[in-house]
Amino acid sequence: MQIEDIGFFLGTKEYGENSFIVFVLSKKHGLVKSFSKYSRKELQSLMILDQINFIWKSKQKEGLGFIKINHKKPLNDGVNNFLVSLVKASATELCLNFLAPWEKNKEIYEDLATLVESFKLDNNLIIFNYVWWEIFFLKNTGYGLNLDKCAVSGSSKDLHYISPNSGNCVTLTVGNKYKKKLFRIPECLKNKEKSSTFIDYFNALQIISFFLKKNFDFNINKLFFRTHLINKIENL
Repeated sequence: MQIEDIGFFLGTKEYGENSFIVFVLSKKHGLVKSFSKYSRKELQSLMILDQINFIWKSKQKEGLGFIKINHKKPLNDGVNNFLVSLVKASATELCLNFLAPWEKNKEIYEDLATLVESFKLDNNLIIFNYVWWEIFFLKNTGYGLNLDKCAVSGSSKDLHYISPNSGNCVTLTVGNKYKKKLFRIPECLKNKEKSSTFIDYFNALQIISFFLKKNFDFNINKLFFRTHLINKIENL
């Protein structure tokens, strides 16, 4: 069988002495991993989250097959600063660790395209967009948080806490007597606007870390680049 699609290049993994497996988040087919006939030098010309057109061929869909990259659209070199590099690597880690091959997820693909576009903005907005990309990632993998209304009163006003058990939020009045057991909602999640302090983004990512660990039963410390990004944000 053969497919033609576009997608975001997520990197490579060595396979044996002279072979590589290429990973792509495709628009129509989800996460694709495939053997490549490209040389190490040819693959090194690709950067993660470059947008590519590709053809994948295999005798059967369950096989790895072979990928041929016909065209790439690189990110603007002017936005490849260190923070952007960490954001790119962190988003890539989440896709590779939590998405199953061949599971179409158009929402995650489109959210990633939006995140890539934000790399042209200032650091505050880049981080804001990345935090919300992770929130939407949770939602589109089936583990969304309720950040819109209180799970008890139904009110959309004065939301203040998130339950670590359910992922639902509650108002200050409802949650105050349980506040030691609840997460306080960071301003960037409560108001859906960029924050005036980077520590607010740090707090938001710590909450998301909890739910990634809980929902996927995964050791978050293995996400090397994401951990590095969170530490970077904490010190901005």
